[in-house]
This record gives sequence, structure tokens and C-alpha cells, in this order.
Amino acid sequence: MSYQIEISNEAAREIKKLPGYVRAEVRRLVRELGDNPYPPPARELQGKPGIYRLWVAGRWRMVYAIDDEALIVTIRRVRSKATIDYASA
Repeated sequence: MSYQIEISNEAAREIKKLPGYVRAEVRRLVRELGDNPYPPPARELQGKPGIYRLWVAGRWRMVYAIDDEALIVTIRRVRSKATIDYASA
């Protein structure tokens, strides 16, 4: 079962600003999330059911939402660990 990937406007803007090696890693992870939105390193955010975070290239984090009924993964944020705000994700 394959999930459709959607990228929020905010996440798309953030991805464009990333260094090239991080963008490449984000692209790879997004493709993998389409096949398996629950990879082992992903963690569900406390108090936010269906919202997960995933480490990207060391100091970067990707936050995404999973809708199992509609089979959609929505990439919500991609930022450095120091600047990401999980509360607004």
C-alpha cells in the first residue's frame, strides 16, 4: 500500500533554503515515506497524534502528518534542530 505525499507550502519554502546535501536526503526520505510512513527512527510527537518527526542529515528535522484512512503523508516542516518548533507543527 503506497501513500500519497503532500508538501505544505511552508515546508516547500524551507526545503528550498536547505543546503544541497540536506535537500537530497529529504528527497530520499520523502520517497521512502510513500512506501513506509513509519520508519524505525521516526517518533510520534507527544500530545500530537498522527504527527511524527524524523532526523535528517544530522542536525535537521522533518515533521510530517500521516492520514492512514486517506493514505496521505503531509510534510509539514523541515528545519534545523535548533530552530524547529514542534508545538506549531
